[in-house]
Amino acid sequence: MQPFEIFITILCILIGYIIGSVNPAYFFGKYKGINLREVGTKNLGTANTYWTLGFRYAAPTAFYDTFKSLFVILIALLLGVNLFFAHICGLMTIIGHIFPFYLRFRGGQGVAAATGMLLYYLLNYFILNFFYFFFMFYLILIVIIFTYITRAGNLLSPLVLPLLGYSVWVTFPGNIFNLFFTIILAHITGIGTYNVIKRRMVKIEDENFRTHWWRVAARPFATLFLVFYAFQPQTNTLFFIGVISLFFIIFDIYRFIHKQADELITTKVKALLRKNEMKKFSSMTIFLVALFITILLFRKEVAIVSSVFLIFGDSFGKVFGLAYGRHKLHDKSLEGTLAYAGSVLIMGYILYTTIPISLPVLILGGISAPVVEFFSMGVNDNLTVPLITGSIMTVALITGL
Repeated sequence: MQPFEIFITILCILIGYIIGSVNPAYFFGKYKGINLREVGTKNLGTANTYWTLGFRYAAPTAFYDTFKSLFVILIALLLGVNLFFAHICGLMTIIGHIFPFYLRFRGGQGVAAATGMLLYYLLNYFILNFFYFFFMFYLILIVIIFTYITRAGNLLSPLVLPLLGYSVWVTFPGNIFNLFFTIILAHITGIGTYNVIKRRMVKIEDENFRTHWWRVAARPFATLFLVFYAFQPQTNTLFFIGVISLFFIIFDIYRFIHKQADELITTKVKALLRKNEMKKFSSMTIFLVALFITILLFRKEVAIVSSVFLIFGDSFGKVFGLAYGRHKLHDKSLEGTLAYAGSVLIMGYILYTTIPISLPVLILGGISAPVVEFFSMGVNDNLTVPLITGSIMTVALITGL
């Protein structure tokens, strides 16, 4: 770059920060004699402006905050800044919004400015591949499911945006906008996650869950078995899982027959077991045995898909069912079952782009997993879901789907 080009680039970066630091919410609030950082959500954003000052002030706030990043990018391009640094200038508006110099570097969260750039990148992706538009309908279906379950928009960004980012890298590998798109998604997702935690939007009162929450949190790590299987022969995987399963089986049997079992449970392993597992095989043991049988009986891709649906479906169903279950159905809830189905949609897309399996077979597996889980009727779904779902998918493969 020539010295003049460097000067113009640095100037545009500074312009991006300054324009970004201009926060209409703060100035509208000051005009009305209200400090928005001390009322409502205490955030200098559109939502707090709307609830505190009304639509009259929220509308221009939303417009300016959303499009100021694109305005700065346009200025930079018109002044001859190259495309990469022009978008760096756009990112500077987000930094300016979050850290305005005249407010002791305490501004808003920058989500609106990030959203403007997000929409711009999506528009470019649609132009490159019109069929990518149909993926958005798929994403909207997931949004509808979790919006109904949670009735809270802030939960959507941690659930949906990572999948959106993944889809972009899969569909448009090497695109120049991917880096910036990922940064934007990471920012919005991070802010959404922060708000969920700060406002305690996921509240679970179930005492059994609160004692053993770590088991649900650790459940996705079971996919490491499947990653191992993806790169290893079936025999190696069966031996590996079989040894671990045998350890859990022996431990459970020891609990059943040992004279000091009650003392053992109360002093060492009570924290590991739920109340309903004290006198029977633990769900961890059943899961490992079911995983062993699934890998033994079915083709690799079928075993992986049915196991992934179980791992994530069970986690989503339990968390969302306990936190938002309003409509009870037998021993389950409608919201938990919908969350199970939502997780299948999320993981189904990832599996479709990574596992060599036909779309009709994958769809059949995706439909059957939550249905089987719902109608397990007292039978441990760690067994029913992978075995029945795997069987359905296997029959579909045999019939040529």
